[in-house]
Amino acid sequence: MLEWNEKLIDKMREGDQLALEQCYRKFSPTLYTVILKICKNSATASDLLQDTFIDIFENIDSYKKQFPFIAWLKRIAFNNTLNYIKRQKIAVNAVELIKETPCYPICLAEEISQGNLLEYLLGKVTENERLILWLFIVEQYSHEDIAMMVSKTPSYSKSIVSRCLKKLRTNAEVKIYAC
Repeated sequence: MLEWNEKLIDKMREGDQLALEQCYRKFSPTLYTVILKICKNSATASDLLQDTFIDIFENIDSYKKQFPFIAWLKRIAFNNTLNYIKRQKIAVNAVELIKETPCYPICLAEEISQGNLLEYLLGKVTENERLILWLFIVEQYSHEDIAMMVSKTPSYSKSIVSRCLKKLRTNAEVKIYAC
């Protein structure tokens, strides 16, 4: 595993190529995973990861050491992913969700046995909802922080989380498997 320390940030600011490479090698797997979980497309996730690191390298001077470096990196990744979602206007409405081909309980059992329950559940919501759920549940951002990231109000974040959790709880496959 690569060693990381705050001195490398200063070297990155000076344009040190080795420091930039170390940053990429250290943090790209984490950022790629976060982006992929939200956008659900490996080609798109790779493109967004590349855009994220370009933004990181171009804006390294704006990093303030009062926050953890990884939090700053993730914020850039989330913003890039959110902007992609907005540009693509990927907003699946409830009618389209209902028309989805159902996955039978055996599919859910297989997903759970393979350790993919989170992926399965996140696949049941839209990309925008997935982003907000990921930020709130996995990354543990507050509703106020999420609201700032998505340019909405905290109540918007709260309602998305509440609505999605309710939708997932009432999902027929989940209910059958849970019994």
